Amino acid sequence: MIKKKNINSILGFICLVCLWGCDGFLDEKPSISLAIPQTLDDFQALLDAEPSGMYRSQALGLLSADDLVLGDALLQQVSFAQRAAYFWEDEVFLDGTSHVSWSAPYTKIFYANVVLDGLAGYTPASAEEESRMEVLEASAKFFRAMGHFEVLGMYSQPYEEGNPDQLGIPIRLTSDINVKTGRATQREVYEQIIEDLKSGLEILPVKEDRPVRPSVWASEALLSKVYLTMKDYENTYLHAKNALMIDDTLMDYNSLDPSLNYSFELFNPEVIFYRQISSSRVESNANTFVNPDLLTLYDSADLRLEYFFKPARTEGMFTVRGRYTGDFYYFSGLAVDEVMLDMAEAAARLGNTGEAVELLNRLNENRYKTGSFIPLEEMEESELMEKVVEERRKELFCRGVRWSDLRRYNSYPELAVTLSRKFNPEKEETVMLPPDSPKYALPIPPLEIQYNPMVQNPR
Repeated sequence: MIKKKNINSILGFICLVCLWGCDGFLDEKPSISLAIPQTLDDFQALLDAEPSGMYRSQALGLLSADDLVLGDALLQQVSFAQRAAYFWEDEVFLDGTSHVSWSAPYTKIFYANVVLDGLAGYTPASAEEESRMEVLEASAKFFRAMGHFEVLGMYSQPYEEGNPDQLGIPIRLTSDINVKTGRATQREVYEQIIEDLKSGLEILPVKEDRPVRPSVWASEALLSKVYLTMKDYENTYLHAKNALMIDDTLMDYNSLDPSLNYSFELFNPEVIFYRQISSSRVESNANTFVNPDLLTLYDSADLRLEYFFKPARTEGMFTVRGRYTGDFYYFSGLAVDEVMLDMAEAAARLGNTGEAVELLNRLNENRYKTGSFIPLEEMEESELMEKVVEERRKELFCRGVRWSDLRRYNSYPELAVTLSRKFNPEKEETVMLPPDSPKYALPIPPLEIQYNPMVQNPR
């Protein structure tokens, strides 16, 4: 195990490289001792290091969606960008600024490329080292794919099969920060993401004991998620099925301990790959409320009511209780329940309605009080799709999924949703987000366009 101090030294070296390349205010390298990543342990440390944010996702999609309602007191505390994203403002980022929702995923991509570029110049000393190099390469590509996918879901319009050449995001395939890249098409970005993920299917371990390193299980789950975003239901079904064939364990919520503050354990059996949403002053705030409309979807026998929510200090409101992180952070990783719902949606779209119903029944049998769940019966596709949408809302609450789901549903008039917020409750003013709004893509932060000129998103 490489020492934490060495990890920090390596990260420090890379941060300084970024400063030299981006700002140009250092004429010479400072005369300090820094660890340059050059061994396989170093490369693994870069992919494992928490300071690099490899296991974090960003909160603006969560704030833009309709899972949560922010109280007036909290709206006075959040950042300019968080408030602007919550109210779907025209201006989300101040002039001359960037934002972590863009920079953090690209930092993750940068670290992955540092590893890939380093491995390209590394000569293995043994067959064992060569095998380890292959796993490291596949792991780095997994993180690179995840980073590109995260940015694409926030800063590009929803994918439409009939218009795959609309603007995507810059694709970064090198750690050389002096290389400028414009916005690729959505087709090109998705092709790169899929290529990176598929490259590890024959190389990565099938499962990891601790779900913090890439695996075949995680790659199949993420491929299912990517293809679902593209509305490619055949490939969604294929990769969801592949993931569930590796392990489809579901927790029975009847076995959880309701006396615990956090009834879900870290790395519970459903977690395929661990990620959490970065701290945003929102998740642990007493003025972060569950959308009351969501609560009406659960019936009294549904144990998710007990384990996901708790009464707030504000009368009649509820806050978030249960999270798959085991603490107050919101889970945003890959998990069996989401993959099962991906497969159910794909099966329904492909006409396999019986299989879709079976998947929904299996999930709900593990979520309701023993003996209380009445199994669903086979139904028409339109009715079944409404049920799938409802189950995704109930199961994947505050997992960073809802914004992506809304973007996808807006392609189908029968599922499209118009969101609304109370902008000024005293004056009974509301702001609305129609399903065809260009605001389903954030504006690119001004500083990023200043550094790397590219076309801005319309608002």
